Amino acid sequence: MRFGCAVVLAVAGWVTNANAQSLDEVLAKHVEALGGLENLESIHSVRMSGHVTASDGREALVVREVLRPGRVRTEFTYQGVTGVYAFDGEQGWQVSPFDGSLEPELMGEEQAHQTADQADIEGPLVDWKAKGHQVSLSGKKSLDGREVYELEVTLRSGRVLRQYLDAQSFLLIRTETTRLVRGYPTAIETSFDDYRPVGGVFFPHAIETRAAGRPQRLKIVVEQIDVNPTLDDARFEMPALGR
Repeated sequence: MRFGCAVVLAVAGWVTNANAQSLDEVLAKHVEALGGLENLESIHSVRMSGHVTASDGREALVVREVLRPGRVRTEFTYQGVTGVYAFDGEQGWQVSPFDGSLEPELMGEEQAHQTADQADIEGPLVDWKAKGHQVSLSGKKSLDGREVYELEVTLRSGRVLRQYLDAQSFLLIRTETTRLVRGYPTAIETSFDDYRPVGGVFFPHAIETRAAGRPQRLKIVVEQIDVNPTLDDARFEMPALGR
């Protein structure tokens, strides 16, 4: 998995009233567990910073900034070199020295969609209908010894993922999806842990990503989260060449 990019099937047909009621109930508890809709909606911007550690011991600094509506910027700094991956609300762009590119350039359509999906502060399960997503509750299962609710999610962008909520806390503990890694579709698992309240909302402070079936992992330790920092729109816009 490329070090600089740390980190289900489409839902169709009718849903029975019983299943719809169960889905609404589970998602209502998920929103409550995160801190409640009022607290979530009061967040207009977020800055998260921490460290990413690969299985081979390589370590990078990571900063992610999100600004509503739909803007995100992620920076990775490794051995003094910084890569930038951003979406300005309409297009995705990057400066990716880890791939030999030192000038800003537009992302491909698929990568831009993947980056844009990261601009959702509270996640796709909150207010999912208004966001244009589709969500289906598959039921309960055991995952790594924990009882979880399994949900199938089709994002408005068309990307499909499976999400698992802990049956006790109703917090998200894992997401599974397929992403392009070096141009190849790859099954990716991302786990979330160590939830702590910041500004009345619970955020995970331990995140682990790996390609399914492979031992290599990227571990992210979130060291600081700033809620509603002042972020200039220009932070998310692609700079002109040579700047």
